[in-house]
Amino acid sequence: MKCLRRNMTEFEYYAYTGLQTDLDENGMHTGEWQPEYKAPVTYKGNISSPSGSVVQAFNGIDIGYTHVLVLGDPNLDIKETGYIVWKGKKYRITAVRPSINSLTVALEQMAEDHGDQYEEPAGET
Repeated sequence: MKCLRRNMTEFEYYAYTGLQTDLDENGMHTGEWQPEYKAPVTYKGNISSPSGSVVQAFNGIDIGYTHVLVLGDPNLDIKETGYIVWKGKKYRITAVRPSINSLTVALEQMAEDHGDQYEEPAGET
């Protein structure tokens, strides 16, 4: 019942490929590393609504998550190192639990980066 087509919604999965070094404006290595991801793959699955309490602790007690994603194919290559984008928001994958008929994924919403949206306050004239 969890994998009925009418319950499914589309999301994009970004698979982690490794670390890439940062370069400055002269093409020199800065010594900092950034994670690199493959091009997104679109899947369909059932993503639960967020709630304040957890009824099933199938992923364990210490794992924090805000949504649960259920996919009908247990053989999908979804790993805890990647992330998904659903409804314009990023979600970190905190746990992946395959079963015989489905794949259950715990998702935690990532904090939004507002660094590039900062505007200086208007000065008084």
